[in-house]
Amino acid sequence: MLMMYKRWIATMGATILLVPLLAACGSSSSNSDAKPADNADSNKTEPKTAAADSFGSDEKAEILIRVGISDEQFEQKYRNVLKQKFPNVTFTKAPTTIKLQDQLAATPPDLFDQGYTNLQELTNLDLALNLDPLVKKYGVDLNRFDPYIIKDVRSYSVNKNELLLIPFSVQPFVLHYNKDLFDKFGVAYPKANSTWQDLIELSKKLARNEGGVAYRGLDAGLNVNRMQKQLSLPFVDAKTWKSLVGSTPGWKTLYQTYADIYGVPGNFPEGAKHGDGRKAFLETKTLAMYPHIVMVTDTDFVQAAQGGFKLGITTYPVFKDKPGVGTGLFGGGLAVNKLSKQQDLAFKVAVYYSSDEVQKALSKMGYVTPLVSPDVRKTLFEGNPLAAGLDLNAIYGTRAADPYERTDWDQKAFDIVNAGMQNFFTGKTDINSTMREVDEKIEKMVADQKAQTK
Repeated sequence: MLMMYKRWIATMGATILLVPLLAACGSSSSNSDAKPADNADSNKTEPKTAAADSFGSDEKAEILIRVGISDEQFEQKYRNVLKQKFPNVTFTKAPTTIKLQDQLAATPPDLFDQGYTNLQELTNLDLALNLDPLVKKYGVDLNRFDPYIIKDVRSYSVNKNELLLIPFSVQPFVLHYNKDLFDKFGVAYPKANSTWQDLIELSKKLARNEGGVAYRGLDAGLNVNRMQKQLSLPFVDAKTWKSLVGSTPGWKTLYQTYADIYGVPGNFPEGAKHGDGRKAFLETKTLAMYPHIVMVTDTDFVQAAQGGFKLGITTYPVFKDKPGVGTGLFGGGLAVNKLSKQQDLAFKVAVYYSSDEVQKALSKMGYVTPLVSPDVRKTLFEGNPLAAGLDLNAIYGTRAADPYERTDWDQKAFDIVNAGMQNFFTGKTDINSTMREVDEKIEKMVADQKAQTK
């Protein structure tokens, strides 16, 4: 298994190098620029669209991409993928180790490799360009993308519904389970489409103390925003600036679900901490079920698998009244900087990065595509021996939850909710007192933030 995995890793670089060579077939570089949609034909009811694979440019330029990856990863993920379609463009990494404000004052990046949930970093500074005019200008077909992803991206443009980036990956959530623990205790593996309550009941058969080892059945996940996004719960009323935690029924459902999970004896043993499920699952291997971003290419999982860890995955747990709805959108895309002097070129790069040929290459590396194309989806983890035997259909078994109504205070409000969760589910405060205290803290935070902007 170890040698097979090393061989797969070694071939990935070659796979990426092949992509631009294949892209060159069928079109000359002189015709590589995508042409704007022709709006002159009034008899057409549907706008013309340009294939993402056709985007490219012969112009000489430098494009700076702000991204938090190593130089080697940047070479593989960007330069090798883009150089055939953009032969005269120098792609330069603008590292996230340098403060954004310092980069903006010196040489502003043209593109931001940005996580969806971190888009507020750009919107707070009014940096993310509205891409809708360029989408129309170049006839980009947004129907290639999962519509829930586009809808979620637009939600970050508070009250404007603007497209702020071109998606290139999603981080799907699944339920990971330790087959060895299920086998050890003679318990059947979790079923697809299980609800949170199904898994809570299942965890009762697994959580125990045996041989001086505390085994846990189920963890709620890394932090609160997984379940918060799954239930599409807003933090703040944008009009009144009031906290919505105490007055929104779904928040009570979230708190009660946490209480039910950790109310099972053994699911939160002495010494446990909120958010430590990853360590318990991969390092101590004392957690049976862990809902998380799919971990097939995760470094810690790779090490565990090389040591004999037997992983199973199935669909992310759902709420009974929301069948088929997973957590909210996580992943990332490329946003164009409003301060860039070459916005059209940067946009073409972002669109080409979403092309089928690039997406297939990224999919083989383990990046889950935001496209609906079955041909792209089926290449996920292709050749990766660690994915053999896993039910990869679980990755697409739930859809992204509908976006909630966002405000500029959501990140700080989330921090407040998350910080107080352990005190609640360990019984130090009751649900009504907890939500009342959260409301008070959020409203004080909003008032302080508003005062600072006056």
